[in-house]
Amino acid sequence: MRIALYYPWIYVKGGVGRTILEIKKRSRHEWTIFTSHFNRETSYPEFNDFEVIELKRVPVRRTYFAVLKAGITIFFQKIDLKNFDYLWVHSEGLGDFITFRNHQKPIVCFCHTPLKIIHDPFLRKVYIKNNPLKLPLFILACGFFRFIDRFAWRNYAYIFCGSKEVRERIIKAKLAPAEKIEVIYRGIDLDKICPTWVFEPYFFHLARIKWWKNIELSIEAFDFFQRKNPQFYNFKLIIAGQVNEENKNYYQRLLNLAKRNQSINIIPNPNEEQLHNLYRNCYAVLSTTLNEDWGFTVVEAMGYGKPVIAINQGGPKETVIDRRTGLLVEPNIKSYAMAMKILALNKDIVVEMGRQARLESLKYSWDSFVRRIDDFLDNLKG
Repeated sequence: MRIALYYPWIYVKGGVGRTILEIKKRSRHEWTIFTSHFNRETSYPEFNDFEVIELKRVPVRRTYFAVLKAGITIFFQKIDLKNFDYLWVHSEGLGDFITFRNHQKPIVCFCHTPLKIIHDPFLRKVYIKNNPLKLPLFILACGFFRFIDRFAWRNYAYIFCGSKEVRERIIKAKLAPAEKIEVIYRGIDLDKICPTWVFEPYFFHLARIKWWKNIELSIEAFDFFQRKNPQFYNFKLIIAGQVNEENKNYYQRLLNLAKRNQSINIIPNPNEEQLHNLYRNCYAVLSTTLNEDWGFTVVEAMGYGKPVIAINQGGPKETVIDRRTGLLVEPNIKSYAMAMKILALNKDIVVEMGRQARLESLKYSWDSFVRRIDDFLDNLKG
């Protein structure tokens, strides 16, 4: 079968891009990738191996005007689907709008999250706190988007989502009934990701450099951890992530925070080999995103045999077994620093957590993920 796959923005190295590539590489069906913004230089290099069709280009900035412009463009975009059996949409918000002029074939959605700034109460609270003068415009924009988006969701024949957390957001927003939604966990490359059982004294935090990743928590908590426990002066914190133009101010803010402690190092735009080495040799992996949708880095860390310190919200609650494969903590400096101290004091616990984490990671397979998608498409009647 031939499937048209649409996602509005393919220009960063993140979970959506990785998911698209794994489906494309492993599926027994023929997939054609469509997008409204493609950048070969900043997305995964594997996209160079496939044809990516760029439709009418939309901006990637997150200003109100830019989002409105992108939404209108996607709303009116027409894809020639006459040679395709299905349309598959990767949804994080605006991608839903592609369904309005392209529903002559059955449409399946993989929802990474309904628009996060609206449907994630933790993120929404932080945004409003940091942008109080924009509150009236934010309320207006949210109401308008919710109204339009509910009509878009009616065009989906079925919805897959990547976690129970995301499923609950969809149901709470009344975007789709529960019986129309299925959770399928994405995977990791278990052939490439293998433990070394090396635990060098540094915490590793991998995240795209964006404000909602809450990376400042790991910086402030690590600094607090070392000031209160000077015996761990040899420990380091290494942060790595992709920096894009629209996030340079946040990146600079993190650099300024990190200046207070010479044991903190931030690596912008690391390559795959750097990330592989940082993962496999670190002491533990950090995740600080509030109410994470699922958390690729958490499961990757487990695959490398590393314990994880993660916020006790959202996706990590589904993958991290507290005090067995990692530590789930409250989103504040003292709690996070205490978790660092617990691990730093007990290398034997770290090693055992790492072994349990590796065993737990074996249930997350790209092959089983894509096989479920293929089987579903085989049985979908349209």
